[in-house]
Amino acid sequence: MLRGFTDSTGVEWRVWEVFPNKGSDKSNAELSRSSLKDTVFANGWLCFESSEEKRRLAPIPAGWEFREIEILEELRNRAIPVAPSRRLARRTPGAA
Repeated sequence: MLRGFTDSTGVEWRVWEVFPNKGSDKSNAELSRSSLKDTVFANGWLCFESSEEKRRLAPIPAGWEFREIEILEELRNRAIPVAPSRRLARRTPGAA
């Protein structure tokens, strides 16, 4: 499910669930070197995206899609910022 909301500062956000591909090409050695971060996000996460930033929250809170905007803002605040994708970077004014 994709949900949009405008936070208390007027920033528009989109939120959706992401589930990693279980059929990974990683070898057992690579899997054993997985970081704690990979383990935390192994069962999926919520992605929060605005025109300026992207964040991840795991585990996915039950019923997030029906929560009030204030609760979505709290979840967004708890989410971990991630590096912008190239697609997001291209939308940024002044980006090459």
